[in-house]
Amino acid sequence: RRRTLARPEPHMKILFVLHGFPPELRGGTERTVEALARAMQAVGHDVVVVCGSLSVGAPNRVDEFEHNGVRVKRVHRDDLYFESWFKTYHPGVSRTLHRIMLEERPDVVHVHHWLRLTSDVARIARECGAFTVVTTHDYFTVLARVVRRFGDDEVRAPDSPSWMPPIEVDEAFAMHRRDFHDELRAAHVRLAPSRSHAAGLAELAHGDLGSMQVAVPPLLAVPDRLRTPPEPGGRRLVTWGSIYPDKGLETVLDAMRAAGGEWRLQVLGEAHDPDYQSEILNIAAGLDVEFTGAFESGDLAGIEADYAVFPSLCHESYGLVVDEAQVLGLPTIASDLPAYREHTPEASCLFVSPGEPSSLTLALLDTDRLAALSPPEPPRLQTAETAATELLARYEAGASDASSWVPDRELE
Repeated sequence: RRRTLARPEPHMKILFVLHGFPPELRGGTERTVEALARAMQAVGHDVVVVCGSLSVGAPNRVDEFEHNGVRVKRVHRDDLYFESWFKTYHPGVSRTLHRIMLEERPDVVHVHHWLRLTSDVARIARECGAFTVVTTHDYFTVLARVVRRFGDDEVRAPDSPSWMPPIEVDEAFAMHRRDFHDELRAAHVRLAPSRSHAAGLAELAHGDLGSMQVAVPPLLAVPDRLRTPPEPGGRRLVTWGSIYPDKGLETVLDAMRAAGGEWRLQVLGEAHDPDYQSEILNIAAGLDVEFTGAFESGDLAGIEADYAVFPSLCHESYGLVVDEAQVLGLPTIASDLPAYREHTPEASCLFVSPGEPSSLTLALLDTDRLAALSPPEPPRLQTAETAATELLARYEAGASDASSWVPDRELE
């Protein structure tokens, strides 16, 4: 039995699917989806968020609630270690998602992540006749791990539990790559935050992913210009964001120690791993470093610094911190990453080799080059409203071509 879903214009029913959502989880992807959902609702569209959860529950259980005016359906998993890369697929969650899509009958399903859910979300949406979009925010779909260290171009399985024999790890990794290749190919449209991220995914994928389009992420909270302008040739550094090993804070500390002089560093952000926090504090001992902890975007305008420093060790999918530094008018010292170069003016940024303290040390000692960096002009930013408008244009252009509904699949 097939029937064509009526699609009244301009109203659309849109389902966002991702690994978590506020109030339980408040990461960058979660907050971006919330902002997009609210922007789309503001112009008359019906938006529902379907998300995973950290809490264990029966896979046929769906918690329904409203968060800041957005309707949310939270789905659970009942198995152990369900965040493991080799356990992404869950048949019970698949059946639940299929049931939700039959109940909601969305025109569009936009998948932002699969963790805590199942690996066949796009295929379920496609089968149900929805125009299907996926955004690849990280490297999970091709490498089974979220981050990819710069220079790590080897296609290999992530670290795995000691109880998994190597042959089982290799088989699971090969299955993961084949499974997600099929999943990404099932989408009508595949999006990436930057050209370089799209190229990296295509290079390392199991097979041809088809065309990928760029959808620049919105800057949700735009800081004011610095109240105290930077001093050319000054020695005050600042960095901000979550603190964990892949962000390379040790690189800055080692470079400061090697460069000597009166360099000062302010660190805004929290380290959620106590052991890593202790390690960073030990490395910073004897240096002029201030850890200020949690911060809001509005706090950035009060920074008193001469250069922002972003020493990431990984291929960033975009890098919103660089946009924030440009809004602030703060020259930047950053890892030479393809995604950073896409939206960072060279006149205001000094690029250094990722993970090499000696490269950053030479940059700190090159006072002429640092003094020559000009405060950047505010960039043309992608806001939640403009990002939503661009996505809606993609949805509207493709939704009329989506397959008809097939509501006769039996659910167990």
